[in-house]
Amino acid sequence: MPGWETREPVSVRRTHNEAAWMCLGFVPGSLSPNLPKTGGVMTAIRTTGCVALLAFGLLTASSATAADAEESLLERDVLPILTKNCLGCHGGLKKEGGLDLRTMPSMLKGGESGPAIEKGHADRSELWKQVASDNMPSGDDREKLSAADKAKIKAWIDAGMPTVSERQKDVDTLLSGPKRHEPKQVAEAVDKHIGGFLRTAGLKPVGLSDEAAFLRRVSLDLSGHVPTAEEAAKYLDDKDPHRRAKLIDSLLAKPDFGRQFGRTWRDWICPPELPSGGNAGSQPYGQARAFGDWIGKKLTEGGSWAQIAREILTVKGEIKKSPQVIFYALVGKDGKTTADGTSRAVASLFMGVQLQCARCHDDPYRDWSQREHWGLAAFFGRSQGDFNKIEVGKGVSKKPGEISIPGSAFKNSGQTVKAAFLRGAEFEVKGTDDLRLPFADWLTARDNPFFARSLVNRAWFYLFARGIVNPIDDFRDLNPPSHPGLIKMLAGEFSASDFDIKHLFRCLCNSQTYQRTSRFAPEADQQTRSALTTAFGRMPMRLMTADVLFDSLKRAYGNEKLDLRTGITDSTVGMAAPVGGAWLEFQRRFGINENDATDFTHGVAQMLTMINHPRLQQRSKALDAFQKTVPDAGVDRTVEWLYLSTLSRRPGPEEASEAREFVEGAKDANKAYDGVLWMLVNRSEFLLIR
Repeated sequence: MPGWETREPVSVRRTHNEAAWMCLGFVPGSLSPNLPKTGGVMTAIRTTGCVALLAFGLLTASSATAADAEESLLERDVLPILTKNCLGCHGGLKKEGGLDLRTMPSMLKGGESGPAIEKGHADRSELWKQVASDNMPSGDDREKLSAADKAKIKAWIDAGMPTVSERQKDVDTLLSGPKRHEPKQVAEAVDKHIGGFLRTAGLKPVGLSDEAAFLRRVSLDLSGHVPTAEEAAKYLDDKDPHRRAKLIDSLLAKPDFGRQFGRTWRDWICPPELPSGGNAGSQPYGQARAFGDWIGKKLTEGGSWAQIAREILTVKGEIKKSPQVIFYALVGKDGKTTADGTSRAVASLFMGVQLQCARCHDDPYRDWSQREHWGLAAFFGRSQGDFNKIEVGKGVSKKPGEISIPGSAFKNSGQTVKAAFLRGAEFEVKGTDDLRLPFADWLTARDNPFFARSLVNRAWFYLFARGIVNPIDDFRDLNPPSHPGLIKMLAGEFSASDFDIKHLFRCLCNSQTYQRTSRFAPEADQQTRSALTTAFGRMPMRLMTADVLFDSLKRAYGNEKLDLRTGITDSTVGMAAPVGGAWLEFQRRFGINENDATDFTHGVAQMLTMINHPRLQQRSKALDAFQKTVPDAGVDRTVEWLYLSTLSRRPGPEEASEAREFVEGAKDANKAYDGVLWMLVNRSEFLLIR
């Protein structure tokens, strides 16, 4: 699907709109939405919703990290200046005078006039001379460097050109290896890495979340839906000091974990681009869902990430037997398998690097060459297929292990490139037509430098809304990790565990870093709050994905076929017209169209659906079942059940009193209970993962 290879996973944008939720009355750091104190529950949500509709999109959240400014470092201080002002003429696409300023070796090598830099001596370095005299950047229309930028470059050269990468080479991972450790050991090491960074930055982390917030967060993250009222009550009443670890184990043991992991990967590969009206069914939604379900089933059956990745990359035959066949078509072009698309997809999803710019020429700003991109593509050059099947031996490559750069490339079209592992030697073809097999062997080997760290970074991003390397598919020397020892430790642990996904999540979720609250100390200013969130000293608030919201609403309403098409007539046209089945219609309303980078998945249209849709104002089958099971529950117990089934906590005294007053003052108590449920699912506390 067009544009997938350059986009961040859907969750990224959803985590950067925290301030917008303040429009809903949610004050970061508070336990519940800041509803008006008078007027009753129903009036409160209507008032809050109207404020949201008027103010949505007017606020944005910003984040910043406190930088250690003791010395100038290449990646942090110098490269941004060179990228903005110099790499257009001295980068991968264009090398005036033969000079390439993208890497340390190329700087020291220099161009036609010799080395650009002499380590430790700015006054003898040609780069500094050109910058200091304002000869660079060249051109009358180019803005010259500021005094501050010049000072950074000079200090960096005089200091011997230090880099973050050098500082990270001998970083302590805090775990002895290579071997698999107990989750508690890994979790404690995670906290030490994060704690050390926070202390260095002068930041104090927030405390742990309360039990209700933890229950709801870990259930949404590992199961993809809220717990039932019964599950919530059982956990909250449990006095076992190890109840959090027990809960994590129980959630990981259920098929729902595999299902949630599978559909998360499905969305990373192909976020649904939702058609309407006459376009319904033009894209393979059913096959894409089956692919996600297949990943989940493999994980539930005990498959490792290496096994799952191998079966995706080496699949052949028909989709009826192998749902993962669709992977190649999804990352290709117009539903057809392409070696080019596969190269970019495999690099991004399984290796954590971006090769899209290297398709047509050497990447202007990253140290990836065009030959590296096509060398990787050559492993897939003999594959041909579409949404229904994939065959080997009929692709664009006439000879196994070789591929020609197409005419659509900006440079070097027609040149032949041999298969080569990324950052490795050319592959010697020996009697096989399907080079995907040796590629999968190389990729999933324990010592592969890309595979383990890529999945670890995506898992961290999934839980914390920001990767240790960010963007999550941009590993390179000039984009170093925020916590180098942490990513190295976790990648080593993941590899030593034979790429056990459940072990990785068990380790992360048992850490205090994951179990921290999303609330700030009242005295924290905005800069401190942003720095804490970015440095993982506080859990960010995240919006539910469409899948998670759909499943959570189904649980709250007791309707396995929750259908928001109800109430729409045959004459309904335009964007309001229904699309496909109930799930697809919900995706259309609450998913994201990646062709529109400004689309916010919980904006005015979504709030209008939540507030006004008749299906969400009707009787809950789950509530009916509860009342039949406990016929003498009474108002207080029924209200408690509603809170537990939606917010995974019991109501506070004021909330309980307000709800009781509302129900007892209504002519029809059952309709009043429906109103309380409607209010709860419309609260930001329900829609947020906190």
